[in-house]
Amino acid sequence: MSSLQYEAPLPFDYRVVRSRRRRTAAIQIKGNLVEVRVPHWVTDDWVSGFVRERQAWVAQRLSIVVAQRDRHRLEVQDGASLPYRGGWIRLHWQPGAASGCELSGDTLIVGLSRRIRRPEATVAEEQVRGWLLDRAGEALPARLRHLASQTGLAPAGVAVRGFRRRWGSCDNRGRIALNWRLVLAEPGAADYVLIHELCHLRHFDHSPRFWQLVAQHCPDHRYWQDYLRERSCWLEW
Repeated sequence: MSSLQYEAPLPFDYRVVRSRRRRTAAIQIKGNLVEVRVPHWVTDDWVSGFVRERQAWVAQRLSIVVAQRDRHRLEVQDGASLPYRGGWIRLHWQPGAASGCELSGDTLIVGLSRRIRRPEATVAEEQVRGWLLDRAGEALPARLRHLASQTGLAPAGVAVRGFRRRWGSCDNRGRIALNWRLVLAEPGAADYVLIHELCHLRHFDHSPRFWQLVAQHCPDHRYWQDYLRERSCWLEW
């Protein structure tokens, strides 16, 4: 007599990334995304079993991510506070004023023209994001140039972008792009990302030699990695 075995669906989705160079399997949690990295030859059934054996661990890690997301969630509303370069700024809506943002002490005054017919909250958030983007465009390239002179690692160019999955990037032409949301973070965290990308100019990989170079210029890089990982929800804003 035969019987059918029923496997309940997993309480999370995952994405499989196959590689011809990989020899082992690993599960990585990136924000609320689960990636299963495996050699190219393994079957879907094997991957499914591999994930099920580690289901409890994955679920636990995802619950931690949810808790961190709630703790570091950004709220753009009148009277709320936003992290900004190691401190906090309080948001203050000013209806009837000219559209735009102005920082006064630790208060960001957000002007909301009465001529605008869209929802006030939508307009205010756009203006706050625009103000932060402008500040990032001023601060991040200047800081990168300073760190480049200290490390002797000079990029071919720098741009400020709005990535949703990463804090920065370096292409094979030596051009570095930085996420404007780094102005929300502690200066040490931003410096780690900038140094990380500068080190890719010498080692275009994540080899031991790359990490040795990162550690040389940013000894507490592991602390800042954890700091940014806990605040990965900022990338979605």
